[in-house]
Amino acid sequence: MKATLYGSRLSPFVEKVARALEVKGIEFATVDVRGPNDLKRWNPTTGKMPVLEIDGQKLIDSSLILRRLDELVPSPALVARDLAVAAKQRFVEDWSDESLYWYVMALRWNPANSKATVAQLAAFMPAPLRPLASLVFPWQIGGLARAQGLARLPLEVVLDELERRFDELTVFLGDSPFFFSDAVSVADLAVFGQLSTLRSGPTPQGARLLDTKPALVALFDRIDAATGRSAAARRRAA
Repeated sequence: MKATLYGSRLSPFVEKVARALEVKGIEFATVDVRGPNDLKRWNPTTGKMPVLEIDGQKLIDSSLILRRLDELVPSPALVARDLAVAAKQRFVEDWSDESLYWYVMALRWNPANSKATVAQLAAFMPAPLRPLASLVFPWQIGGLARAQGLARLPLEVVLDELERRFDELTVFLGDSPFFFSDAVSVADLAVFGQLSTLRSGPTPQGARLLDTKPALVALFDRIDAATGRSAAARRRAA
């Protein structure tokens, strides 16, 4: 079984799906965003990434994609068999996608970081289109973050609130290697995607804050080790 993943792995949701494919041992190619029309062409329904083409289907929305991957390749499962544990894992997944995401966006589009964010995104575009990035991205993507509200807060307030969220995640994690389980789940993949974007360069304040949370850093490293290319290759060879 082979797949094609459409979207930039700078996106936490694309990274979430990519890591899920590695967990499942599914070979895939990645097609990056190269222009403003790519997303509408790949996903005319919502115009968002990721899009996964697999088993003759094009799938959208990272949570729905992970659910379908569990149907196609049941083992290893991305949610626990225990219904109570599975409910907690899905809750953290949804919270990460719908709440933690906006903290990352608020940092990326804060005036202290917006130029670096634009430069990072523009690097993936064809050279003739890059001058448009400084005009389009702050208005189009940054505007969404400001409309949500967090991006309108002062940087120090966003960081203070993010630290509270990090501390809450640490409580949820407890002594388990992964969220509520000994195995990687949708919760871990969703949180990993957000933290990966946070660490990608333009938000040094958030990356430094994360480094003060050893339990979350260790979690990030465990997920990375469990879902990287080398780990997936070992599973396929076993």
